Amino acid sequence: MDVAWTAIDPESGDLAATETRSDADGFMSRLQHLLLAGEGYTEVRRVEVDYPLLTFSFRGNYGVMHLFESPDDCRLLRGDGGLPATRNIDVPVLDGDRTFSGDFVMSVARARAAITAFIEGAPAERLGEWVRL
Repeated sequence: MDVAWTAIDPESGDLAATETRSDADGFMSRLQHLLLAGEGYTEVRRVEVDYPLLTFSFRGNYGVMHLFESPDDCRLLRGDGGLPATRNIDVPVLDGDRTFSGDFVMSVARARAAITAFIEGAPAERLGEWVRL
């Protein structure tokens, strides 16, 4: 399956100016590179449609996922319980760092599994519980 994606450059910290189209392995390779760098932000979608669009922001071993079903429909994936609801983490997003409570934080391993399922065509509901923002 081919995907369209963009990601923060781990060297500069800047979001790529243009979207990249590649097979799923190409995207997952870039994601792995970001994971090794310790933090990052990515957006990915299937090439044949603009939406849904999945975003993943992370720092260290934890991250946060958003799903855009349309430009006006943004959802946040509930966390996997790896962090207590009372703990917060900061992760990079498009315009700097944002703070999220443990309610919406998941391990990068869980996020990788969700991203893989999304790329393979799984419906959003299969990835977990989404909260509309």
